[in-house]
Amino acid sequence: MRKLTLLFMTLILFNLSFSKEKIDTTFTFQGFSPTSKSIVRTAQRTKVLGKSRISYPTFLGGNSDVIKNMNATMNKFISGYKSTKHISYTTTYEVTASNSTYLSVLFTINLTDTDTGQKSRLYNAISYNLKNGKPLQLKDLFTNGFNDELKGVINNRFKQFGLPQVDNFDAIAKNQNFYLQNDSLVLFYNKGEASNFADGEVFIPFLLTDLIGILK
Repeated sequence: MRKLTLLFMTLILFNLSFSKEKIDTTFTFQGFSPTSKSIVRTAQRTKVLGKSRISYPTFLGGNSDVIKNMNATMNKFISGYKSTKHISYTTTYEVTASNSTYLSVLFTINLTDTDTGQKSRLYNAISYNLKNGKPLQLKDLFTNGFNDELKGVINNRFKQFGLPQVDNFDAIAKNQNFYLQNDSLVLFYNKGEASNFADGEVFIPFLLTDLIGILK
């Protein structure tokens, strides 16, 4: 009986130590397939925050911890668009990518100056690492030392598109806006951030295959 008890205790300790083994959640494109099945479902929600009306996705399915992290990030994001004394917001969104590796959401945000009635528009986006449900930053997608090479490619795209740049243009800002599609990366700049041409909004797309060598 004592031997059986010791055996069970050994098995329990083994299972506990195995369950605590740390899982690597580092984002990588290694083994990525753009046609892989999505592991997260979305459902549309609308929330009224003061005079603002915010449409946004909530996330369902998959790993409960991942979903919890994703929804917490989204709730924090939309709280930033609660109306103020002078500005109200109306947002719409598009899920631009959803596969087994990442999910990306692009928001269109319409601002109204409640004093003058003047309207304007900007864009924002969130992309998620589906290994842990945490938001991705641009640096998470690339190998170390990617900045100079990517900046060069971005500046070349501006030349190809014939887009004049604003003074002191920063191709990769500290919190550079981007979103992912299943087969591409899109960097974007709101009005006044990159070019004064047309309405001033600039979207620079890159096929993921064009970035092989600097992608993780």
